[in-house]
Amino acid sequence: MNKINVLSSKIYNRISAGEVIERPASVVKELVENSIDAGAKKIIIDIIDGGITSIKITDNGSGLSKEDLPLAIMPHATSKISVIDDLYNIKTLGFRGEALPSIVSVSKFTIISKPESAEFGAKLVAVGGEDVSIIDVGSSNGTEVIVDNLFFNTPAREKFLKTPRSEEGEISSYVLRLILSNPFIAFKYSANGKIIYQSFGDGFESAFVSVYGVKTIQDCYFIDSEKNGIKINGYIGKHYFTKANRGHQSVFINGRYVINQTISSAISNAYSSYLMKRQYPFYVLNIIIPTETVDVNVHPNKLDVRFANNQIVYSAIYSIISKVLDGSSEIINIISNEKTIDENHIENKSEFNNNYDTHNNKNHLKNESYTFDVLTFSDVGSSPKIEPIKEEKNEPVVDVFAENKAYLAQLESDKLEKEIVKEQKITIENKLNYIGQALNTFLIFDDGLDVYFIDQHAAHERILFDKLKDGFNYKDLVVQPLILPYILELSNEESEFIYRNISFFNDLGMEIEEFGRNSFKISSVPLILGDINLKQFFNLVLFDLSQLKSLTITDVLFDKIAQKACKSAIKSGDILSETDIEIILKGIKNNLGLKCPHGRPIAVKISRNEIDKWFKRIV
Repeated sequence: MNKINVLSSKIYNRISAGEVIERPASVVKELVENSIDAGAKKIIIDIIDGGITSIKITDNGSGLSKEDLPLAIMPHATSKISVIDDLYNIKTLGFRGEALPSIVSVSKFTIISKPESAEFGAKLVAVGGEDVSIIDVGSSNGTEVIVDNLFFNTPAREKFLKTPRSEEGEISSYVLRLILSNPFIAFKYSANGKIIYQSFGDGFESAFVSVYGVKTIQDCYFIDSEKNGIKINGYIGKHYFTKANRGHQSVFINGRYVINQTISSAISNAYSSYLMKRQYPFYVLNIIIPTETVDVNVHPNKLDVRFANNQIVYSAIYSIISKVLDGSSEIINIISNEKTIDENHIENKSEFNNNYDTHNNKNHLKNESYTFDVLTFSDVGSSPKIEPIKEEKNEPVVDVFAENKAYLAQLESDKLEKEIVKEQKITIENKLNYIGQALNTFLIFDDGLDVYFIDQHAAHERILFDKLKDGFNYKDLVVQPLILPYILELSNEESEFIYRNISFFNDLGMEIEEFGRNSFKISSVPLILGDINLKQFFNLVLFDLSQLKSLTITDVLFDKIAQKACKSAIKSGDILSETDIEIILKGIKNNLGLKCPHGRPIAVKISRNEIDKWFKRIV
């Protein structure tokens, strides 16, 4: 008797379902990715009881013909790859062909589809992968998939489902990232008849506001930059805008949501000096990398990718994020205020959702007008502040979408504001007039239009930091010999890391050489860091080699420089002479958009318009 059995499709499809379709969120993911790959511009997602009772996905994509429907539910049938070389240049979200037959095998499944070229649509119905029937039906262009009673025939899988509320939460998290990663596709997502998320496919900023709201956008920098052939754009939280967990971190590589250690480490390390313990940065980033350098077929659910060169990716992302957070002078080339809607992608919103203004037939638009502060060079990287001027109303009004819609309606006028700002930057520079010192902490200037408060400690700290940091750009560093050499005892892995970087340490003025097995002797340090604690320094350098192999020796040094600058800078409470004030003003060169090494702004602007409001000169 044979010991090895060839399984029937009825059995192996259910096994595959356990690998690919773990829960309702997996179904939604696979079906929506099919809709996106089909070129859909409008996608509607409806779920009941967290998707356990029902999931319905409707799109206006290219559709399937009647002849293709039975093929679509066969194992390993796909329209997205045909030859082996296609695996090395994958540009679609789904491609392997296991998902649909797996879903069909564990549900009561219905699909209605119609290509634009077909006169009629076709409807396929299957129960647990069996009793398949296909008939002609009238339908609009696109595809509608209904998945009812998920896992009804696989009790072992069904018992591991969470409560409907928990399953709904998983789906909602996925749809949130779906909207962010596909800003030019309109989505409507409802759970048990209630709209949860709504987007209109008119650009990334619009998608971001639809998910997180107007207030969040004010707490973020929008960055748009490129390094090492890697393009990165999106929102990162300002230094103070942190979360208690990593649930507010989203990275999309070539349009695909991923959880990748190289990228998360790069971002976390860039933020490390600004975060308290158990606080995590907020970010939504789109990263475009040449497809031939990324392997997307390394995770069963395609949630991770493999890079041809991790160091290049790490370095690019770390460098860009760090420069923004550190207030580098290069920030003006990274932070972008041009987050406008692509008008070519705007579609008829009312056609897609007639209930937008009457959410659940209870909510109504707030009647609010908004004013935008003009951005100047002191606001580099900030989003416009939005101040609602509310009208008195007798009836309470509630509309979770109203603020977002009002914000989006201002984007066009905001473009004009930004053009004015560009002109204003030129006229303001080098025309600051000193007024005086307030509270022995703040220097006050005006330019004839606005008033500026400069934090004397933050400004001087930044000047000293830049001066000390610039010293590392020269080979003729002044070196201070140690009275007694410092002996560094390391593990095998740590020793190998230090050995590979000896020349780098020497270039930085830190003389280091091997001193026995897994030991090194440090004989000198840079003079400007003469009081450095070498034990603490190397603990920082070596605390996580998996994250530090590509970059961070310099960064740890700069952290020490920042500490030294902070200790040496003018303090709050110091009374300054005219010479001190001239040194500060000359040192910052009227670049009021700088930050101190710890991320605090060195200056705050108060506009003439705002002051006039204080005194009721204008309303």
